[in-house]
Formats: sequence, C-alpha cells, structure tokens
Amino acid sequence: MSQMDSVKSKLTNIIAKSKLVEAGRIHMVGFDTVKETLGDRWEAVQERVMNFAENRLTAHLGSQDTFFRYDGDQFLIVFANLSHEAAQMLVGKVASEVHQFILGSPDLETISVKTAVEQVDGELLFRELTLAEVLTSAHDAAHLCPNGAKDAAKASAAHKKPVATKKQGSILIEDDGLDASNIVVPQLAPISFIYRPLWNVYNQRITNYHCIPIRRVSAGYIIEGYDVLGTSDEIECIVDLDIATIQAAGKTMAKAIEHNMLFACNLSVHHETLSRAETRRIYLEALDRIPPQIRRFFILEIDGLPVGIPSMRIAEFTSLLHSRIRAITCKVGMEVRNLQPYGNANLFGVTLDLIDNRKPEIDVMKKFDQLAAAANNINLKTAVTNIRSTSLALAAAAAGITYIGGKGVGDDNKLPGRLRKLTFNDFFGIPDMMQNQSA
Repeated sequence: MSQMDSVKSKLTNIIAKSKLVEAGRIHMVGFDTVKETLGDRWEAVQERVMNFAENRLTAHLGSQDTFFRYDGDQFLIVFANLSHEAAQMLVGKVASEVHQFILGSPDLETISVKTAVEQVDGELLFRELTLAEVLTSAHDAAHLCPNGAKDAAKASAAHKKPVATKKQGSILIEDDGLDASNIVVPQLAPISFIYRPLWNVYNQRITNYHCIPIRRVSAGYIIEGYDVLGTSDEIECIVDLDIATIQAAGKTMAKAIEHNMLFACNLSVHHETLSRAETRRIYLEALDRIPPQIRRFFILEIDGLPVGIPSMRIAEFTSLLHSRIRAITCKVGMEVRNLQPYGNANLFGVTLDLIDNRKPEIDVMKKFDQLAAAANNINLKTAVTNIRSTSLALAAAAAGITYIGGKGVGDDNKLPGRLRKLTFNDFFGIPDMMQNQSA
C-alpha cells in the first residue's frame, strides 16, 4: 500500500504541474491475455514476464520518461514529450514484444493499451483501445492534412528531401530508419505439435511416430525441435517445452488407443532437463501424471548430450526413466564415432538427425555405414531422421540403419495414422532388395 501511495503521489504531482492527462501521456499496460493463455502456469512465470517487460520499457523509453509497476501485473507509463499517438504506439510495441516472447505471436485484437483521459476525485480514468485500433488510428492520422493544401504542400516537399545516409565502417549506406540494434525474429505462430512417421526398415512397416514441436513462421515455413524457443536458452523454457511435449503426446496416445490405434511414440527430452536435480524432478513428476497404460508406448530420445559424456552419467538418467516408459534412445552428431558409452548406459538405440546437415552425400553415406556397423557390434538400434533425398534413404537402408524418417516415408500430421506396411517396392520401387541383399 505504501508503494501504491507513492506512485499515486508522484502521478498527482506530475498531473498538477504539466497537465499530462489532457495531453494523453499517461498510459497503462497489462498482460491479461498472457495470463489467461498460460492459466495455472502464470504464477510460475509472472516475474519473468514482468522483468522482460521492464527491460523492454527501459530500452524504449526516453531519459525523461518514467514508468511504475502497478497492481502486481501492470505498468503505469508517463511520457514527457511524445504525442498521444506516438506514446500509444510505443506502449503497444512493448506489449507486442512481450506477447511475442512468451506466446510466440502477438494478437493485435487482444493486446490493449489504456490511456488516462481525466482525473475524478483523485482517481485516474482510462480509455482502453486494442493495439489494432491504435494502429488504425495512427494510420488515419498520418493520412489526414488538417490545414488543407498548405499542409499537403509541406508533406509533398518533405518527400523530396535528400535521402538520409549513415556510415557503416568505411562505407556510406542509405538510412532506412530501422533500428539495427533490435533485429527480431519474424512473426511466429504459437507452438504446436506434429507427428512424423518412422519406417522400420526390416519389418517394412511404419511403427513409430515422432512427436515434434513446431512453430509456423509468417513467411510460410516452419521451425522445429528446440529451435522453436528462438534465442532463449533459459533452462525454464527448455523444461517447459519438454513437459508440453509429454502432455501433447499423452493426449494423442489416449485418443489413438481409444480408436484402437497402437504405435510407439518417440519424443525428445533435453539433457539440460535431466542433468539438474530440480528440473529432473519436475520433469519426472509431469511424466508420472501420464497414465502408465499410455507411457508404455513412449520412447524418450535424449537430445543435447555433450560429446564424450561418461556412460555412468547417461546411466543415471536411464535408471530413472526405464521403469516409466518403453525405451530410451539418444541423439548423436556426425562427429560421434565411439558408441560404446551409449551401449554401456543401457540405451535402446541412437539417432542421427540430418536436419542441419551440410556435408556432401558421399560423406553422409560413409557415416551411415560406420554408424550401423558400430551399433550392431553392441546391439544398439539406429535411426536416421530428416533424410531429404531418395539416394540417402536407399544408402541408409543398405547400410543397415533400423529406422528411417524423412522424405518418402510419409507426411507430417497433427494426428498419427495407423501402423501400416511400407515395402521396399512402395518406397524405392525395388521389390527384391531384401532378397538381393541377403543373397
């Protein structure tokens, strides 16, 4: 209460001295949409949201502007010099950056900006607009010439001013007016989950579906896996994504079992989640909330294992997970040659993901041969995912890779399909490949 009284006292002094309310320079912004979207998780992330908002306000406000935390999850912002429209736009920009950071996509219709319009009996009264309405108002104002031809002539003359330039090192470039210190990712949709089929080469059936988090970008492409977190590498974000993946896979498996569809569901868990006692506990609690009848179809793939990690360290994770799920695998990179530590840790198999591969196909094919041979010696299964060419798929099958995922296996879907047969003839048009290989 004393903090609130202090805020009110400061605002009252500002209002009395400079008539800022009439000028439309006092604004309020909150994050009700974020709060509603996150639901029960809001309490856990509230301070992170507010700290991020404070950082963005500090970055955007001028030296004479000020802001105060108000009523727990809102901010009061006072501008010294900006016009009413410019102040609303700046507040809206901060709010949209917070929504982008937390939810992945700012919805202009749900982000609101409140502007103080008058003071009655010591209380500020606010008018509320959505960010979409703020942008519309600013657009209309920009195209309005209140003084007729005289202002129109000034506007026309302004367009004929010399092109602004700035120096970048030793060269002169056109100044586009954009802030190069604040380059942000393109607009992203919220995280969703797709299921990507894996082909069991020797059984010639699609037996597994990999649950993969994705974000769709406004330009029409998708990012997947832990890349959906963008530049954020905070452990809380990684753990939250791993738990969301468990929940998505659990709901999907429940629906699949209800419709008599059974398959193995692969899902990733990050090494960072498992390597710390507290985050590991949170993750295992989330896993235990999934009914055992559903978890028995889960295959966990540990991502982000450091190269050279001791097998005893991996065994710590597997000892905790084995009783809860069907099997455990891990992702390995092109540089990994010794698979013995993974075999010693009682893993089911290893996965080579080619999503970021830039090596020539001949080098990748040699890796298939080396991986399959090394895994076969210690009874590990192998998988290669994100294969994008038929030649690499054929090389993987010929090398003895157990599971193949990628081009030609099947489409990504919101819900997995039934287990289905996929013969060599279906995939490659080579009906006698297995017989020829065994001969």
